Amino acid sequence: MALGAFRGQFMVLPLLVLATTASAQSGPYQTKELAPGVYAVLREPPGRISDSNVLVIINDEDVVVVDANILPASASEVVAEIRRLTPKPVRYVVNTHWHSDHHYGNHVYQAAFPGVEFIQHVETRRLVVERDIPTLPKNVNTEYPAIIERYKKALATGKTSTGADVTPELRKSVEEMLPIYQQFVDQMGKSPVVPGTLLVRDSLVLVRGERTIVVKHLGRGNTPGDLVVHLPKERIVAAGDLDVAPIPFSFYSHLGDWPTTLRNLKALDVATIMPGHGPLQTDWTYVDQLIALIESTWTQVKAAVDAGADLEATRKRVNLEAFRDRFAGTDERRRSGFTSLFVTPAVESAFNELKTGTPFGK
Repeated sequence: MALGAFRGQFMVLPLLVLATTASAQSGPYQTKELAPGVYAVLREPPGRISDSNVLVIINDEDVVVVDANILPASASEVVAEIRRLTPKPVRYVVNTHWHSDHHYGNHVYQAAFPGVEFIQHVETRRLVVERDIPTLPKNVNTEYPAIIERYKKALATGKTSTGADVTPELRKSVEEMLPIYQQFVDQMGKSPVVPGTLLVRDSLVLVRGERTIVVKHLGRGNTPGDLVVHLPKERIVAAGDLDVAPIPFSFYSHLGDWPTTLRNLKALDVATIMPGHGPLQTDWTYVDQLIALIESTWTQVKAAVDAGADLEATRKRVNLEAFRDRFAGTDERRRSGFTSLFVTPAVESAFNELKTGTPFGK
């Protein structure tokens, strides 16, 4: 029995990225200087909890941060790292999109740097308010405690909730996941969700002393409100989850628009790409592979929908095995992650959008 089936469905974005895309990290994060005053704080490779990379831009008088992590603990680590690098205050935090692992840490910055502004796309703020704010207490108070109890019972009895045996592999996975759920419940129980205070529809240019920072919406993709942050002089871009490696995420994504948005990203003059998760990139090779994957998924789903297939029949008709080999190789955890983090949600998102006009469905 797959662990994903055992743990049930999540209400917004899966809290946890299983060890599908990761080998053991030497530490919780690493900091790399990309240009004078510009640092990438990387959760590389992605760990068992989904947590964002962060870009720290130190300007003449202040600091601009791109993405804010998911847990108070990880956001606090980055705040401490910023204070190690500079005494200057954080003036702006840009949340690249609405998924919780990129904005739940906002309140940590709000407490640490009074007067900080949170920059979001208008659609990102809408989804944070409409979906994330009501969902967090449900997850903390109901959904995740129930999962924790199911996990504990399975470990104690050796049986899943369906009566299946807990195999050694499943036991190991559950033992890894249990403390992560507990950590989330413990840390997020009293943590407020802070929506954007400065909204962008198309673009915003921040001139901070000698530095120019372009915050831009290139189109819909991973979400309807994806923002990228471009430093033209330094030739650096923070791409958010438009670009996630080595396994992309596709929860509630706009697959029909995503390739065009990635081509718009490629049109920027950059030498360094910081994805939302995963290692830094210095060319467009991975993005080209991602475009091909998304286009194939969309084309296959559309063919199935045009033929009158329902969602389950569509899932059976979509074949992405060649792409799984390309993205995941022979690593079984990565191969499993390719299915759970990209294929399953991508097919459903595309199906829903073709049928209803939105990846969320009706």
